[in-house]
Amino acid sequence: MRFSNIIAALTAIVATVSSVVAVPEASAVAELEHGIEARATKSLGVFYCVGAVWTTKCWHRVNLKAGTFYEVGPSYNDKILSFGPDKGTRCTLCINGDCSLGNGGGFSEVIHYPGIRDMNDWWGRFWDYDHSWSGVYVSQNFWNGRISGFLCYPE
Repeated sequence: MRFSNIIAALTAIVATVSSVVAVPEASAVAELEHGIEARATKSLGVFYCVGAVWTTKCWHRVNLKAGTFYEVGPSYNDKILSFGPDKGTRCTLCINGDCSLGNGGGFSEVIHYPGIRDMNDWWGRFWDYDHSWSGVYVSQNFWNGRISGFLCYPE
């Protein structure tokens, strides 16, 4: 008789547990249906200066949106000599406005933390309309006085 009571109790527990189903939130269901995995939002930031080796007038810009073009601002346009993404951020520099190859603009190779402390000494690769497939390694001082904007992404 005791054995049958134990079996009856276990059967009741199993029936109760199997009827409980976890239901994800509606937004999670939509993300899972499309194969999209939610990620935590990461704050992106950069630090740049008109003087080499992080001197003179500097600006630390934070809370940037990934893939958004940002102008450096009128008092920094074509004057930046130091540029560095924050940890966890990677950026591309732009010349002549918006990085567009069609308007005489161009862009740099990707820059990672801690960045370029002196643009006079950086020989980074550059893409423009004539070098849109493979880019071209530019000479010393090329980036000095040319930076007008940037795009950043998480690492």
